[in-house]
Amino acid sequence: KTMTWLLARRSGKTYALSVLAIEQCLRTPNSIVKFLSPTKTQVDTNVRPIFRKILEDCPEDLKPNYVARQYIYYFKNGSEIQLAGTDNGHAEKLRGGDSHIWMVDEAGSCDNLQDIIRSILVPTTLITKGKGILASTPPKDPEHDFIGIIERAEANGALVKRTVFDNPRITAEDIAEMTEELG
Repeated sequence: KTMTWLLARRSGKTYALSVLAIEQCLRTPNSIVKFLSPTKTQVDTNVRPIFRKILEDCPEDLKPNYVARQYIYYFKNGSEIQLAGTDNGHAEKLRGGDSHIWMVDEAGSCDNLQDIIRSILVPTTLITKGKGILASTPPKDPEHDFIGIIERAEANGALVKRTVFDNPRITAEDIAEMTEELG
């Protein structure tokens, strides 16, 4: 029921999650997608610009309406994408109701990740038989909840792992340049 993506930086994690969220809402009327980022600010600075880019050429009859005060994209077919950060208890706004897919972007940087998954996100899929996706680079803190999630996902065959060397948009020269720059 839960897929875990352990992907290198600049591999398109947020973009892929955003496309999947929008596709779910367009293809299946009355779908609910719950989409979490580490902070409410990251929703505004990272996630929403990607949604805008994906939706910029969307036909008007399909384009969702974004209500900034609620952090929700409303689709004309009854579907919704509900956005939240995990900081300062903002994830609580996603508690309750149903979801057909829940997504956590940059899971390795999210506060209280295990608790949010268990007490907020997974229960929303009980009736819908929905699924979850956790996507992130490795966390800085070796004690972060995402480490255990990665280990369980790998043991269950539910881990997608891609390094910088798997990214077709990054050349060997780009990698060498970044290695030199970052040490």
